[in-house]
Amino acid sequence: MVGPTLMIFIGLQWLNSVVITFLLFYSWLLFVPILSKRFSIKEVITFTPQSIWYGIISGTVFFTFIFGGLFWLHAYFIDLEILRQLLDEWGFSGNGVFGLMFVLLCVNPILEELYWRGFVHNRIKAKGTAAHAIWMTAAFYTLYHFLSVIPMFQWPLNIVAVLPVFIAGLFWGYLREKTASITAGIISHVLGDLGIMCVYWFIIR
Repeated sequence: MVGPTLMIFIGLQWLNSVVITFLLFYSWLLFVPILSKRFSIKEVITFTPQSIWYGIISGTVFFTFIFGGLFWLHAYFIDLEILRQLLDEWGFSGNGVFGLMFVLLCVNPILEELYWRGFVHNRIKAKGTAAHAIWMTAAFYTLYHFLSVIPMFQWPLNIVAVLPVFIAGLFWGYLREKTASITAGIISHVLGDLGIMCVYWFIIR
């Protein structure tokens, strides 16, 4: 469970490269489940009206909370000049932005949900309970997001910034159990990440 966090640490904190971070991180999320003989992607991705609607409704709430909240409150929490400089160092500039947006909107939600609410959730639940799986996956899912926000916010705002991530992780774990699928989580995750991209595009950039 610490593998994704280690990949983020090596790529972002140590090598200071978003490209290398993405390669390490998403390779881990993709290949660890694929190489596991006890995990089937087909078992965790099913499309039902219930899962689709849960995903759309919850994702819309997350989008509104993220974009709407920061649209009105960013002046109190974010130093835009420092954040712009940091994002520029990470490669969020020029044409590279569109590639990064594609990764964050299309690749990230699928692979993160597949890994955490699919692969890791199943493994923990097999040895314990669904509640334990939900809490553990949410905690370790939040851990590497904390590494990402450390340079963006001063203490204790970096803690506050990852609390919504933990809550989202708990909720997507709950959806995983309620619908017996990660489909709702993927849809909700896409809309949440879209909110983050809108913050970047309309506020930070």
